[in-house]
Amino acid sequence: MQQVYTNMMTGLLKRIFTVFIFAAIFSLSVYAQTPVPKLDKLIKKADAAFASHDYLQASDLYQQIMAADPNHYHSIYRMAVISNIIQDYREAQRWYKKAIETDPERNDTAYLELGLVFKRLNNYQKAKEAFMTFQRKHTNTEDEYYLRAENEIKGCDFAESESGKKPKFRVEELSVNSPSHDGFPWVLDQRQEDKFLIFSSHRPIPEAKKTTKDPSSGEESFSDIYMVVMENDSTFAADIYNMGTPINTIMNDGSASVTGDGLTMYFTICQEGKSKGRECSVYESRYDYARKVWGKPVKVNGVNGTQKVVINTKGKTKTVPTKDMHPSISGDGMTLAFISDRDGGKGGNDVWISHRTGEGWTAPENGGEFINTPFNEISPFLNEDGTKLYFSSEGHVGFGGQDLYMAELVDGVYQNTTNVGAPINSSYDDYASYWMNGDSALYFSSNRPGGKGRDDIYRGVFIVYPDPYITVAVQGIVKDKANKQPVPYATAVLYEYSEDGSSLVELDKRSTTENARYTFPLERNKRYKIVANAPGYLTSDVTISTIDIGKDVQKGDSLHVDLERNIDIEIEPIELIKPIVLKNIYYDYDKYFIRPDAATELDKLVDILLKNPQITIQLGSHTDTNGSEGYNKLLSERRAMSAVKYLADKGINPERLSWFGFGEGSPIYAPEKTDYEEQENRRTEFRITGFEFKK
Repeated sequence: MQQVYTNMMTGLLKRIFTVFIFAAIFSLSVYAQTPVPKLDKLIKKADAAFASHDYLQASDLYQQIMAADPNHYHSIYRMAVISNIIQDYREAQRWYKKAIETDPERNDTAYLELGLVFKRLNNYQKAKEAFMTFQRKHTNTEDEYYLRAENEIKGCDFAESESGKKPKFRVEELSVNSPSHDGFPWVLDQRQEDKFLIFSSHRPIPEAKKTTKDPSSGEESFSDIYMVVMENDSTFAADIYNMGTPINTIMNDGSASVTGDGLTMYFTICQEGKSKGRECSVYESRYDYARKVWGKPVKVNGVNGTQKVVINTKGKTKTVPTKDMHPSISGDGMTLAFISDRDGGKGGNDVWISHRTGEGWTAPENGGEFINTPFNEISPFLNEDGTKLYFSSEGHVGFGGQDLYMAELVDGVYQNTTNVGAPINSSYDDYASYWMNGDSALYFSSNRPGGKGRDDIYRGVFIVYPDPYITVAVQGIVKDKANKQPVPYATAVLYEYSEDGSSLVELDKRSTTENARYTFPLERNKRYKIVANAPGYLTSDVTISTIDIGKDVQKGDSLHVDLERNIDIEIEPIELIKPIVLKNIYYDYDKYFIRPDAATELDKLVDILLKNPQITIQLGSHTDTNGSEGYNKLLSERRAMSAVKYLADKGINPERLSWFGFGEGSPIYAPEKTDYEEQENRRTEFRITGFEFKK
């Protein structure tokens, strides 16, 4: 649900805008004193695009303004905010830094926002520095911004203290994800029929005659609820179905929750209100078992609320609907948790609780101080009997963004709130969890890097460690192969080999820290591969075996045995147009067919191209100096083409391949004195011509 997502991502930024608007007004007043009509017009147009969430147009206009005035603070700051909203955090970091460099005293909340970006990028030390700088500059030590900074500093300390602990869960991405937003998973089990995973998605509907695109992302503006047959907890059918009418409407439909018997569904519909805002309400639909259809959704009376808002400077008020969304029904159907911005909360979006009474519901009660904070809480989940409440929050101490938490019902109050830990939580947004199998497994949503879209659905499975208790881990540094220096913020991916070694399963994907270090927990008696890559580098990998690790540890030797391997991975920088000779790619005299020894070497190039799907190459072949120059030019063309054909036959996209015949013009040995030297000149090499290929 795009609106739900926007609410989640921009809660703090909206509050910050109220502070920043004074700086913006001041900025515009300067231009009013020194009229620059064209620039002033651009500023108004850019701000209008920003206000309407057309971030693509706004970004282009702010860039035009900065072309005329490179130090235009308002435009620089807005570029940072836009980058933050669209989750391009590295760009956000760059723009916030530039804003601060342009005018360090203009807007102290820029330091707070920069800290939040650093935290999302897993750079907790830099984040703490930014938060502490904000605290030094911010004069009000009692407002929500100062409180947020204080809490985020605690979060940085918490994340660093958790970094060395053994993981409780193994995380994997689901196959149902698409390049669009996917989230809010829930299991629909009607006992006598198939079991389904239902979820929200902004993926395009092929049969739709008319669609609306979100200008900020280019994807569908409105979400629908989808379903897919579960073959088991980790495998799903190939066909994914839109649930269609009457569940899905032309507006935002999503965050569905179903009772344990699979017969009553609660979900959110967000639609355009008269004030051009969003009206989000909780709806209920009941399943007709005889007709095999879902009934028409109706608003849940007693749950959806209203509140009075001031609509003018004279204090006139108007009654408007509250935003009520993200319903979660307990398995027994007796307790409903949901999110609301209604009056009486702690601030932002809060978790509220209501209980069934006959056919109605009790007046919603705030989830309480152990759940709700002055900031945003979202996506609650109640277990079977409502004794545990899982939810996401940006206001509790955590790793960054939205983290998942669990609270227990004690004496009628949800309390003992705990962070569910890594790797379920990351430095990004982790939310909308569905727990099953006695809380030993879950599905959840996250915008962490490495997924198919900006938000994806993941599965977590509780890890059962063997006895004696042994933890195995691998850590190391990703280095530049050329200069042996660390490559910060590289990507490291952990794969596990199948039992027969014929396939690989992706287990985890992480960005390295600023010092280029990666860490992965492992299990005993497994074979793994770690693949490392970074922009501008070729992919490299290492294979690790934990078979027989700890075999000498006897039961009772120790309650804790930690075994760790240190393996650095070197990745090679891409140098465009630099020739790389393929050793052993030689040809018989006057021939251009691929010899068996040459095929072995070309298979290595196939492996390089498969691991680096973004690069394009040119294959170039050379001849010896026997024969005429024109004939050798043609022969070398044929040799290069035969190598290209070999790669294409191995599954490499021909659009990534080009060739050139050098003839006899670039010999290694000149003049050739032996058969060996002639064969060395009959060679093939490749050059990387680009590293931004997209199919």
